[in-house]
Parts: sequence; structure tokens; C-alpha cells
Amino acid sequence: MTDKSLQLPWEDLRRVEGDLPWTALETFAGAVVADPTLAQELFAEYDKAWQVMDVPTYVDLYVPAIFALAAPKLKDEQRREIGNSLIDRLLKANTEGADMNEQALLAACGSMGPVILPTVLDKLEATTGDPESDASSWVWNLTLLADQTEDAALRDRTIRACVQLLEQIDRGNVEEYWGTSAAWTLARLKFADAGPLLQRLDEQFRASWRDEEYGAAREFLEGRPGRVAREEPWQQPVRKWLELPWQARQKWYLRHRAASPGRTRELIGGFMASPQAQDLPKGVAADAPYITQLLLDYAYTHEEAIPEELTEIVVQDLLLDVFPRKVSAERAFFEKIPVVVESFLRWMASERILPEGHSTADAVRGWAQRSVSVAMDSDNWGSAKRLAMGAKRAGVDTTDQEAMLKYLAEQTEKARARLAEEASAPPPIPIVEHAPKVGRNDPCPCGSGKKYKKCCGAPAKDQALNA
Repeated sequence: MTDKSLQLPWEDLRRVEGDLPWTALETFAGAVVADPTLAQELFAEYDKAWQVMDVPTYVDLYVPAIFALAAPKLKDEQRREIGNSLIDRLLKANTEGADMNEQALLAACGSMGPVILPTVLDKLEATTGDPESDASSWVWNLTLLADQTEDAALRDRTIRACVQLLEQIDRGNVEEYWGTSAAWTLARLKFADAGPLLQRLDEQFRASWRDEEYGAAREFLEGRPGRVAREEPWQQPVRKWLELPWQARQKWYLRHRAASPGRTRELIGGFMASPQAQDLPKGVAADAPYITQLLLDYAYTHEEAIPEELTEIVVQDLLLDVFPRKVSAERAFFEKIPVVVESFLRWMASERILPEGHSTADAVRGWAQRSVSVAMDSDNWGSAKRLAMGAKRAGVDTTDQEAMLKYLAEQTEKARARLAEEASAPPPIPIVEHAPKVGRNDPCPCGSGKKYKKCCGAPAKDQALNA
């Protein structure tokens, strides 16, 4: 850091308690205008915060906001350089599914103005043939910056990219939600030739998905009375758009703390010292801390539920699906689970942590026998549990890594031999059912109400079913 940057309020930027540090953000924005080299220091702070997302920080939201605040006073070359770096991080955030970062980065990118459009189009055109592969739908939003430029060649290039995307959507090669920003870009650029294409997309998706974006864009293009263009994040004051991801991050941290290892230990300790735990049968009490730990950990990782959200639905899913699928144990252990869970829920209710704990505990008692039988049925086991249970029953010490690797190699060899034997056998006479072929845009036969391509015909779902 330079002497000047050392004098900046970095601690305010890194603080996680209190309100948004607007004064500090504005101070940094002014410093970026005065010293362009500060941008690299800010990006370094952003990247550092990105790498430790489990540690509470708002730096990765504050840095884009600083650049957005500085944008009106930056030279075009500065905006271009900063914008290019922001776009790279926007794409990375999309890859990682970091929604809060995407919102802040998109608004900051847009604040840089149309000077970043060549980079935006380069990124989008690089995905020709598969627009969903690398470029995020958030980057398509930035094509809307084309209505701020008088550069005819740049506007034409933007139009071509948007039309190409919408034509692929019209052919069913790309999901429809990728094209809403491109539709609005064509409408705002008053590209009249896009009218029929937008009408087809509107007719196709409004009925099935109630997606009105294509129709709204077409109406704006046609100059319908009362139809106005949608407001983009960068058209809002920074104070307005930063509040949303900041509040969402704040809530996430509160939930994260509620399910933290320290809080889990505190709850288990309180429960084990309680009258409810003291009343547990001696053989059950020894496993109570571990069972309670499983309940709290799996509730958060599989149900996204903190301790205060152990509702009847959540607990039912854990006992009748998640535990049987994931927990590798014999019948005696599963018989203890409902006893401990019921006792823990009653303690949570007595401590007013979970007001409905008693009613959920009553439900657990009713599921006790079923939870054990489901857990013992190997058809309900996940692949990892199936392997672990097979090893246990074969007398293998599952805590011995070398022994487990040897067992896995043996099982793999047996599977190969079995497949080879089946391959050498004469094929059975197939029984063919001539069911009508389901079109990608037809209603899904499963009855979900969705189109086949968005439900059972989706590549992601096929992969999940075949995993």
C-alpha cells in the first residue's frame, strides 16, 4: 500500500458490525478518482474477501459500490479497465452461484457505462453455439448499455448478438430466461425487425410459464401507451441497490451463526445437562450427544434449517429419508435415534428455543418404528452408505483407510467380472412398448405441469437420475 492509501479508512471497510459505512465508501470513491492505482488495491481486497466467504465480511459488496460511486467522475479509460475486471468477477460469481455478489457486481458494471460494451460482447460472442456455457444471464443484462451509445457499429453488433440468442431460444436450444435482457435491449434500441420474434417468444412462454417479459418488451418496442422500460440496477442510486445484497448477507450471517459449531456445542451441552437427557435410558444416553449432533448438522446441510426451524416437516424428512440414506449404522443405533430426538425436541420446547417442540416430539414418537424399518431397508441407502455397510458386514474396519481401499478394489473387481459375464450371455428378447415420443415443449408425462424439457427431459435431471 502507498502512504496515501494507508490513510484511508480500511478498518471501516472491513468492519462487520453496525450500519453501512457510507462515509468510508464515499471517501474511497473520491480516492479512486484521484489515484487510479488504488483500484488494484481494492480488487485485491475483494479477492481476499472472496476466498474466505465463511468469515463474515462485506468487503466484496463494498468494493463494487465504491467503483459505482466513483464512476461519474472517472475517465473513460479508467471505467473500461475497472469494468473489465468487474465483468471477470461477475462471471466467476455466476459460476459459484454467489447471488449477492452478482447483484452488486452487475450494478457496478452497469455504472461504468457503454465503454465496457466491447468487452461484454466479446464475452458473449465467445459462447456462440452454447450461450449457457460460460456467459451468465447477468452479463446479458449489460447489453442494455447499448442504448447509451451513439456508436452505430457497436449498436449493430449488440443487436446481432441479441437476435442470435433469441433465435436459439425460439428453436428450443436455449432456456427462455436467458433471453429477457436481450429482448429488452432490442426494444430499447427500437429494432423494429425484432417484433415478430418477440411476439413468437411471448406466445410460447406466456402461456406455459407466465413469463411476461417478452410481451412487455414487444409492447415497449411498439410504443404502447403506458409501457415503460424496466429499471436496471445501475440506474438506481448506489444507496438503494447496495442495501438489498447487504441485508441479505447480514441475514445469512445471522443464520450461519445460529448453526455454527459453537452454537451446536452449546445446545448439546444444555440438553445433556437437562432433566430430559437425564431421563434417557442408560444405553441410549451414551449416544445422545452424537445423535443430537447429527440432527443439527444434517438439518442445516440438507434442509437449510437452523435449530429454531426444526419443524415437523424438517424432522420427518431427516428421520425418514436423510438418516436412512446417509447414516451407516445397525438397527440398535437407529432404534435410539427417535428416542433421543424426541427428548431433545421437548428440551428445546422447555427452553423456548422451539415453541412447537412438544407437538413435533409427539410426531417423532409416532414415526419411531417406521424410521427404523426404512433405515434397515437397503433400497433406501445411498451409495456411500451401501459401501460402508457392506464393509462392516464383511468384517472390515471402516476406520482403517488401507483396509477400506482393499475392500473397494475387491468390490470393483467383482463388479467387472459380473459385467463381463452378463456381456457374454445371449441378450434377452426385448419387450418393446411403443409409447408416443414426448416433444421438448410438450407437458411432462410425470404430471408436474412443466414442459418436458424443463422437467424430466432436462439434462441436469437426467444426470441426477442416472447418478
